[in-house]
Amino acid sequence: MTIIGITGISGSGKTAAARILADIGGFVVDADPLAHELMKKGRHAYDEIIDFFGTSILGTDGEIHRPALGKVVFEDNEKLSRLEAIIHPKVITKTMELIEDARNEGYSFAVIDAPLLIEAGMDKYCDSTWLITANHETKIKRIMKRDNITRDVAAKRLASRQGDEALKPHVHIVIENNNDFADLAVRVKSALETTLQMSRYF
Repeated sequence: MTIIGITGISGSGKTAAARILADIGGFVVDADPLAHELMKKGRHAYDEIIDFFGTSILGTDGEIHRPALGKVVFEDNEKLSRLEAIIHPKVITKTMELIEDARNEGYSFAVIDAPLLIEAGMDKYCDSTWLITANHETKIKRIMKRDNITRDVAAKRLASRQGDEALKPHVHIVIENNNDFADLAVRVKSALETTLQMSRYF
């Protein structure tokens, strides 16, 4: 089974590309909600996060309040690194368990949809890594529309991540997504065909 890793900066259309691959017949693991699930009370990462960050990040229901945690980590790179050190290994382990299940079910390819695919080291588990990208203005407009936020807030979100140029050396395929969904679908299907052809030879 071929494993494809998809990454991209916010507003690039990474998740839309993953959805196209799911519609074609791929097994998709979305790393973000998986991470959120692992942070819930009683799950693998919960106690470690509370031990380090304290109870001030908890909501009234005792669950980790992600906006409160986000405010803490995005103002302190060391704390962000610590959170990632707790979360990433657990997400990788669960992701690979799900992919192994998919392999046993007969899927021909699986997709890891992860904004931090490269930073978390998940790319080393992939046969091919793709970067979905778009020009800066397109990303800004998509984030503003998706999250109903101002241009300034959207721009700050983009500035908090590595840019496309830092990610490009680590990927096999770059897909430009500056147009509509139909155009993206054509590009994704072409990239999939290339990837599956290459995987037959290695």
